[in-house]
This record gives sequence, C-alpha cells and structure tokens, in this order.
Amino acid sequence: MYKDAVLAVIFYVLVVGGIDESLAIIDGDEVKPHSMPYMAAITATIDDRPILCGGSLIRTTLVLTSARCVYGAKEVTIVLGAHNINKNEPSQVRLTSSKFIIHPKYRHEKKLHDIALVQLETPVKLNENIQTIELPQIDDIFTSFNEKSGIIGGWGKTKDTLTTFSPVLRSTNLTIVPLITCELGYLFSLTGDQMCTSGTSKKNFCLGDAGSPLVVDNVQVGIASFGSDLGCEAGFPGIYTRMTSYVDFCSSTNLLRTVSTHKFSSCGAALVGAVGQSQCSTCAL
Repeated sequence: MYKDAVLAVIFYVLVVGGIDESLAIIDGDEVKPHSMPYMAAITATIDDRPILCGGSLIRTTLVLTSARCVYGAKEVTIVLGAHNINKNEPSQVRLTSSKFIIHPKYRHEKKLHDIALVQLETPVKLNENIQTIELPQIDDIFTSFNEKSGIIGGWGKTKDTLTTFSPVLRSTNLTIVPLITCELGYLFSLTGDQMCTSGTSKKNFCLGDAGSPLVVDNVQVGIASFGSDLGCEAGFPGIYTRMTSYVDFCSSTNLLRTVSTHKFSSCGAALVGAVGQSQCSTCAL
C-alpha cells in the first residue's frame, strides 16, 4: 500500500511538475478511455532526473519501449490499463522492474538501434483494459509502410511552451513518409532501421512520448525515438525505430517470442539479466 502511494506521487509530480526530455502528442485528441489497451506509461530516474516515456505491452511479461527510456536507469515503474495517470484508476496495474533488455548495438549519443524491452516480474492479467499489441512478422520485413496512416498515443507535452504533461492519454494520426524526405529536413542520414512521419501538419510526438508505439492496422510498426531540437511544433518529421528491422534479434531466433515463452537461448538469457546495457556480445542485427 505504501509503495503504491509513493508511485502515485511520482506520477503526479511528473504530470503536474513536468520533467526531462523524453519526447508528447502535439495537436492530438484525448482518446476514448482504454481504446488503446496496449499502452504503457513508464517512469524512471536517469542521471538524477525523472523521465516519462511511453511503451507497449507485447507479451504478458514484456513491455517494448525506446532504449533511451531505460538506459542508465536502475529501476522503472510501469503503469498499464491507464487513461489518467494522475489518478489511481481501478483499471490500472502498477509494476516495477529492474530487468531491461537493451539492444546490444544501441549507442545513446547516436540514437541508433533505439529499442529496449522491460521484463515484468510476473505476467500481467489481460482484460478489456490491458491487451497486447501485435508486432510485424517475417513477411513484413520488406514493407516500407510509406504513405500509410499510423496512430501514436502518449501522455507527453501537448505544446512546446508547456512545462507540464498530459494527465490523460492522447493520440494523433500521422503519415509515414520515405526516409529521404526526413533526411532533407534534418540534413543528416538516417538508416534503414529507422522510419519517419511527416511533420508538415505540425502533428507530432513530443517530450514524454519517446518509446510510444506507432501503430498501422493494429500492428506496431515503429517506436517513437526522437524529434527536432527546434521543438515538437517546428514542423520537422518524427523519427522512429523501424520494427521490421528487429523481427530477428538473436542468431535467427525471435527474442521477443523466446523471452515471452521463457525458453531462453544462452544469448537470450544473458540479455534478460542485463541492466543498463546488454551483456550478450554475439547478438546482432
């Protein structure tokens, strides 16, 4: 009971007081409560600063998010089944975890391979408010999703000028565009492991939304990674980790499935035990 109260206070401080640089939904709308039951709110303390991120439940024991949301953290708090994270809703399940699976090639300063998993200590019970999201399959590897409309949700900032975050889950629809379009906007090269959405409508994710899923036709195709230093409303594209690049994770074994079924390969087991960065030197994409 005491721990739950402490966690609730932490979320209140994040929403009311504002936090660091984890990217929120610009020009979005409040969603119908629990219409995105795969969404997870994630908080952690990194470099003595509290951060807020989004994530997605992909298995009853795994939450998918951005590597930057857990890199350097000793423990994270995850809230599932939430609409208003500033309230202790009956639908909410609050969990803590210190087991992170960060991609072995992730480099914080370069923001490449920006993908991580948080392993839950016990399987969460699925219900109408808490559901898993489907991931791309092998057959989707060569699908670009260009010109497809995707939806992204989060509890982040709704305007650059605000110092607080949205207590309620908000979402917006964004169009996936070719990488060359985004490279022209940022004046640096992106990789095939990334994807981007148009920022011309000034709809975007922002501070507090890193790690949130980009979903097309009920399949998560991207993870919100980073945006422009000029702000979320500057009209620049949003950059995502491309999920089709991470279908195979370890020696042709799908780590997401391997971990969730607890049939670890030696490499998978090493990753699950890693905190802060992967200890598995043989894993690569």
